[in-house]
Amino acid sequence: MPWFRKHHACPCGTDWWDEWDCLCNDRCPTCDAEIEPDEHEAIQGAKSAKIRTLNDRFRKSLTGGRVMMTAAVSALPDDVRARAIKLTRTFNDFTPDNDPHKEHDFGSFEIDDQKFIFTHDYYDKSMQYGSEDPGDPKKTTRVLTIMLADEY
Repeated sequence: MPWFRKHHACPCGTDWWDEWDCLCNDRCPTCDAEIEPDEHEAIQGAKSAKIRTLNDRFRKSLTGGRVMMTAAVSALPDDVRARAIKLTRTFNDFTPDNDPHKEHDFGSFEIDDQKFIFTHDYYDKSMQYGSEDPGDPKKTTRVLTIMLADEY
Protein backbone atom coordinates (compact mmCIF):
# COMPACT_ATOMS: atom_id res chain seq x y z
CA MET A 1 0.00 0.00 0.00
CA PRO A 2 1.45 3.44 -0.83
CA TRP A 3 2.00 5.97 1.93
CA PHE A 4 2.28 9.71 1.56
CA ARG A 5 4.17 12.31 3.55
CA LYS A 6 2.04 15.47 3.34
CA HIS A 7 2.64 19.08 4.26
CA HIS A 8 -0.15 21.30 5.61
CA ALA A 9 -0.14 25.04 6.33
CA CYS A 10 -3.15 26.44 8.15
CA PRO A 11 -4.20 30.10 7.95
CA CYS A 12 -3.95 30.17 11.78
CA GLY A 13 -0.17 29.81 11.39
CA THR A 14 0.21 26.12 12.26
CA ASP A 15 2.49 24.24 9.88
CA TRP A 16 2.95 20.45 9.98
CA TRP A 17 3.85 17.30 8.09
CA ASP A 18 2.06 13.99 8.52
CA GLU A 19 1.94 10.56 6.93
CA TRP A 20 -1.21 8.82 5.72
CA ASP A 21 -2.21 6.04 3.41
CA CYS A 22 -4.17 8.50 1.26
CA LEU A 23 -3.97 12.09 0.04
CA CYS A 24 -6.84 13.20 2.25
CA ASN A 25 -7.29 16.50 4.06
CA ASP A 26 -6.29 16.79 7.71
CA ARG A 27 -7.54 18.77 10.69
CA CYS A 28 -5.33 21.51 12.09
CA PRO A 29 -4.12 20.45 15.56
CA THR A 30 -4.44 24.07 16.75
CA CYS A 31 -7.76 25.36 15.40
CA ASP A 32 -9.37 22.15 14.03
CA ALA A 33 -9.89 23.64 10.53
CA GLU A 34 -9.93 21.16 7.65
CA ILE A 35 -6.77 21.75 5.60
CA GLU A 36 -5.83 20.35 2.22
CA PRO A 37 -2.18 19.31 1.84
CA ASP A 38 -0.16 21.81 -0.16
CA GLU A 39 2.57 19.34 -1.09
CA HIS A 40 3.25 15.63 -0.69
CA GLU A 41 5.66 12.85 -1.51
CA ALA A 42 5.14 9.12 -1.85
CA ILE A 43 7.06 7.10 0.75
CA GLN A 44 7.55 3.43 1.44
CA GLY A 45 5.07 2.12 4.02
CA ALA A 46 7.26 0.39 6.60
CA LYS A 47 5.59 -1.05 9.69
CA SER A 48 6.82 1.87 11.85
CA ALA A 49 5.33 4.35 9.39
CA LYS A 50 1.93 2.64 9.63
CA ILE A 51 2.03 2.54 13.42
CA ARG A 52 3.20 6.17 13.58
CA THR A 53 0.42 7.29 11.25
CA LEU A 54 -2.24 5.44 13.24
CA ASN A 55 -0.86 6.79 16.53
CA ASP A 56 -0.77 10.37 15.22
CA ARG A 57 -4.27 10.11 13.80
CA PHE A 58 -5.63 8.76 17.09
CA ARG A 59 -3.72 11.19 19.31
CA LYS A 60 -4.72 14.25 17.29
CA SER A 61 -8.39 13.32 16.90
CA LEU A 62 -8.95 11.21 20.04
CA THR A 63 -11.02 8.87 17.87
CA GLY A 64 -10.15 5.35 16.81
CA GLY A 65 -9.26 3.93 20.21
CA ARG A 66 -9.70 4.45 23.93
CA VAL A 67 -8.42 7.45 25.85
CA MET A 68 -7.54 6.93 29.49
CA MET A 69 -6.43 9.30 32.22
CA THR A 70 -5.00 8.18 35.50
CA ALA A 71 -6.90 9.01 38.69
CA ALA A 72 -4.37 11.76 39.47
CA VAL A 73 -4.94 13.46 36.11
CA SER A 74 -8.72 13.05 36.42
CA ALA A 75 -8.58 14.75 39.82
CA LEU A 76 -6.83 17.86 38.46
CA PRO A 77 -8.80 21.08 37.98
CA ASP A 78 -10.80 21.14 34.73
CA ASP A 79 -8.59 23.82 33.13
CA VAL A 80 -5.36 21.89 33.83
CA ARG A 81 -6.87 18.64 32.57
CA ALA A 82 -8.08 20.41 29.40
CA ARG A 83 -4.58 21.82 28.83
CA ALA A 84 -3.08 18.34 29.26
CA ILE A 85 -5.45 16.93 26.65
CA LYS A 86 -4.69 19.79 24.25
CA LEU A 87 -0.91 19.42 24.70
CA THR A 88 -1.21 15.67 24.10
CA ARG A 89 -3.19 16.26 20.89
CA THR A 90 -0.77 18.89 19.57
CA PHE A 91 2.48 17.28 20.75
CA ASN A 92 5.02 17.10 17.94
CA ASP A 93 8.39 17.19 19.73
CA PHE A 94 9.43 13.67 18.79
CA THR A 95 13.18 13.06 18.89
CA PRO A 96 15.43 10.00 18.63
CA ASP A 97 15.64 10.06 22.46
CA ASN A 98 11.87 9.88 23.10
CA ASP A 99 10.90 8.12 19.86
CA PRO A 100 13.66 5.64 18.94
CA HIS A 101 11.34 3.45 16.84
CA LYS A 102 9.71 6.44 15.10
CA GLU A 103 6.22 5.32 16.13
CA HIS A 104 5.14 8.47 18.03
CA ASP A 105 3.98 6.30 20.94
CA PHE A 106 5.30 8.40 23.84
CA GLY A 107 5.61 12.08 24.70
CA SER A 108 6.09 14.38 27.66
CA PHE A 109 5.36 18.00 28.49
CA GLU A 110 5.01 20.28 31.49
CA ILE A 111 2.12 22.31 32.86
CA ASP A 112 2.82 24.59 35.83
CA ASP A 113 5.99 22.66 36.78
CA GLN A 114 4.17 19.32 36.67
CA LYS A 115 5.51 16.79 34.17
CA PHE A 116 2.94 14.82 32.17
CA ILE A 117 3.45 11.90 29.81
CA PHE A 118 1.29 10.08 27.32
CA THR A 119 1.73 6.56 26.00
CA HIS A 120 0.13 4.43 23.32
CA ASP A 121 -0.52 0.77 24.04
CA TYR A 122 -1.86 -1.84 21.63
CA TYR A 123 -4.33 -4.57 22.54
CA ASP A 124 -6.21 -7.18 20.59
CA LYS A 125 -9.85 -6.40 19.85
CA SER A 126 -11.02 -8.24 22.98
CA MET A 127 -8.69 -6.09 25.14
CA GLN A 128 -7.30 -9.26 26.77
CA TYR A 129 -3.89 -9.53 25.10
CA GLY A 130 -1.36 -7.42 23.30
CA SER A 131 -2.04 -6.86 19.61
CA GLU A 132 -0.28 -9.21 17.24
CA ASP A 133 0.06 -6.36 14.71
CA PRO A 134 -0.21 -2.74 15.96
CA GLY A 135 -0.03 -1.59 12.33
CA ASP A 136 -3.35 -3.30 11.53
CA PRO A 137 -6.37 -1.41 12.92
CA LYS A 138 -8.58 -4.45 12.28
CA LYS A 139 -6.53 -6.41 14.83
CA THR A 140 -5.75 -3.62 17.28
CA THR A 141 -7.45 -1.48 19.91
CA ARG A 142 -5.29 1.55 20.61
CA VAL A 143 -5.20 2.94 24.14
CA LEU A 144 -3.82 6.40 24.77
CA THR A 145 -3.05 7.05 28.43
CA ILE A 146 -2.33 10.50 29.88
CA MET A 147 -0.64 10.50 33.28
CA LEU A 148 1.62 12.43 35.59
CA ALA A 149 5.24 11.40 35.04
CA ASP A 150 5.67 10.28 38.64
CA GLU A 151 2.89 7.71 38.09
CA TYR A 152 4.85 5.94 35.35
